[in-house]
Amino acid sequence: MEKEGRNGASGPGRGIPIDRRSALRLLAAAAAAIAARPAVRGAETFAAAAAPSRGAGETRPLGRTGIAVSTVGMGAMITRESDVIRYAVDHGVNYVDTADCYMGGENERIVGRALKGIRNKVILASKVHIAPVDRMIQSVEKSLKSLNTDVIDIMQLHGIGTEGEVVNGYAREALRKLIDQGKVRVPGVTTHSGQETVVRAVMKHGFYKTVLVAYNFRSDAGLKAALRKVFAGATGLSAAIRDAGAAGLGVIAMKTQAGGYTMERGALSPHQAALAWVLENPGVATTIPSMVSYAQVDENLSASGKRLGWGGKKALELYSRAIGDRHCGLCGQCKGSCPSGVDVQDVLRSLAYYDGYGQADLANRSYRELADGRNALPCFSCGTCAVQCRLGLPVGRLARRAHGLLSRTA
Repeated sequence: MEKEGRNGASGPGRGIPIDRRSALRLLAAAAAAIAARPAVRGAETFAAAAAPSRGAGETRPLGRTGIAVSTVGMGAMITRESDVIRYAVDHGVNYVDTADCYMGGENERIVGRALKGIRNKVILASKVHIAPVDRMIQSVEKSLKSLNTDVIDIMQLHGIGTEGEVVNGYAREALRKLIDQGKVRVPGVTTHSGQETVVRAVMKHGFYKTVLVAYNFRSDAGLKAALRKVFAGATGLSAAIRDAGAAGLGVIAMKTQAGGYTMERGALSPHQAALAWVLENPGVATTIPSMVSYAQVDENLSASGKRLGWGGKKALELYSRAIGDRHCGLCGQCKGSCPSGVDVQDVLRSLAYYDGYGQADLANRSYRELADGRNALPCFSCGTCAVQCRLGLPVGRLARRAHGLLSRTA
């Protein structure tokens, strides 16, 4: 099967207008004549081709990559229908995120089918884990085949949590080679833990140009601080994101809806309000909420350009009550505080996949990835939980529930 490149044919009526093509060719030629930095080679030549379509809603620059992104992108992790992804792109989404490990590799193939004929409309992001150089290159080449493309725009080092991983030599060598070969355009990272440390390390060392973080209205100091929403005086992860954006790092926010729990909506749905809150931080370039239906695409895209306002704040307050004490804010403040070595954050993240996302398979896979001694089995022998949660979650009870639900196939 012939692969589609970044500048492959576009769908009927949705291509680049004829009067712009000559200009774009000239821009591409000029950019090619300039020796770009190795970490972003080619970024200038594809930025214009993936410009959001008219009516796409609010757009923002993705750091200093030269790319303009729709503020509501698409996280395809749990999307099984390629038509839903295509629908999102047709309605203005120009950033799609997947990974080789989602659905055991099937998710990349779903995304590849969805983008057939419209690859040039999308900034495509995938992920690779730290490994020896040859294994990382093989992994990316497998992703290229699954995605049916000859280049992945943003290749992200997946799930890192320390400064040491940010400067990992294997990863840098592999990504430099892939960039030189024209198989990757921009290197980035993703993080679920130690997020503030990772964001600031990426800013400090400069090789990676984007960072994907878990960020929502329950991050940092919880709902009360979220409702005050004064990002100019923000601390913690909110401040790191604000500073990263100001420094030219492209920040992408995931897990923006704090699990996707359901409740009745008002003027803004709770999920629209949650997106609006994230986008109030000027450091955030785009968001990648998971979407599995046309209705979810419509709902989330309606949040583009919206400001939180009184109604949104009220929606978040009601949503927080609906979530109750079920959802971990992924702040990482409890890391290392369990005397038995339980990885509390990842245990509760797996439970959120089950309760909030309604994805039992994903929850089970996530929980199975926890090594012995890091899952919640020790929680059954503790009389009193020693972990203090900033959101006041009953960590011991939730951890025991997670193990009871998710260890059956572990």
